[in-house]
Amino acid sequence: MKKISIIIPVFNEEKTIIKTIDSIIGIFPSLKKKKLIPEIIVINDGSSDQSYQKLKNLKKIILVSHHTNLGLGAAVRTGLNIAKERGSEFVVKFDADLQHSVEDINQIIEPLIINYSDIVYGNRFKKISYKMPFIRRIGNKLFTGLMKKLTNWDLKDSQPGIFAVNKNYLDIFRIPGDYNYTQQILLDAYHKQMRFAHVDVSFNLRESGDSFVSLKYPFKVIYQLLMVLVGIKPMKVFGLTGLSFLFLAIMISFFQIYNFSLGLSTKPIENSNLVIVLIFLGVQLISFGILAQLIIEKK
Repeated sequence: MKKISIIIPVFNEEKTIIKTIDSIIGIFPSLKKKKLIPEIIVINDGSSDQSYQKLKNLKKIILVSHHTNLGLGAAVRTGLNIAKERGSEFVVKFDADLQHSVEDINQIIEPLIINYSDIVYGNRFKKISYKMPFIRRIGNKLFTGLMKKLTNWDLKDSQPGIFAVNKNYLDIFRIPGDYNYTQQILLDAYHKQMRFAHVDVSFNLRESGDSFVSLKYPFKVIYQLLMVLVGIKPMKVFGLTGLSFLFLAIMISFFQIYNFSLGLSTKPIENSNLVIVLIFLGVQLISFGILAQLIIEKK
């Protein structure tokens, strides 16, 4: 028998959280038939409604609370760490708003059980039951395309509310950003040579509450992706940036020396201070990238 933890981040979900928990408990028999020991870990991420009051006396869950709202990424990180501490073999993250079907939990863990993959993301777009708002559709396509490019995985949905991982990834995961988790996990798992799979999952209209996605979403996610890359492949960030500065210094020098040879300027390099600064920054960034890479490889 292997333990499976189902983690549910909660922020102001008083209208659906009990129904969500009861629905998940309803599929426990099917999970036990797979020789799994299920448990539910709820992370109350600083809810200001009655979510905590509804959860605090439930003996059928493991409840952890953040004193303030830290963000979905932080809540998922807490849930994964608790599952790791409790010795879970598999973890499923499930939204509290019931946009996903609890029956899909059985489907999304299959690739993990048969050891086909280490991380499984739900793909909402074959079984979606409503028309997603235009802005969200475009945003999802853009970020899915970006993540497909960065990971070389055949991604069809980079932002589902349901995903599953096994112990291979649970033991080494890193989610540095607090805002969102989906792209961070994809990039982190890819650079740690994890195996990826998709499973088609249902996606329904939200019963209550609001999405955390806003116009700030792209900017926050890009920053988080940079933080993931810095922590895994610092040379990809600092090394490429340093090389860009060196290349710019060379191009400026070449262009100005060429102008000087044609008699178009009075000095071989007119912007010598700029060139020196670019060379200095380039060398410094590359050196820092090499040092950071060596530190990471020794861990």
